[in-house]
Amino acid sequence: MSPTRKPSTVAGLRRGLGPLPSDSPAEIGNAIADLPVPAKPAGHIKPARVTLNLPPQLFRDLSRWADDSAADLNVPRVGIQDAMRAMIAVTVADKGIGAEVREHIRRARA
Repeated sequence: MSPTRKPSTVAGLRRGLGPLPSDSPAEIGNAIADLPVPAKPAGHIKPARVTLNLPPQLFRDLSRWADDSAADLNVPRVGIQDAMRAMIAVTVADKGIGAEVREHIRRARA
């Protein structure tokens, strides 16, 4: 361990805040609450995360489709995530495909 002691976090925080009127918890809390809050970067939107469990056969089918698509597109690989994003975008944009997906869901639930 170093022979030089580092200042405590509280002491460093107090130096950063400047002199406080007193050491009462309420006044310390008020002084901290008055500090400016940094704004979030403009245009930064956190993407939604979706977790999906697929039956093994459906995953194999999707993987095979992605591999075939990579060959058709003449690219090294089409990722499962990219394939799913594209499928969602096409399904949402095309009412015919959307209707077909809804019908598939209806049959699966029956």
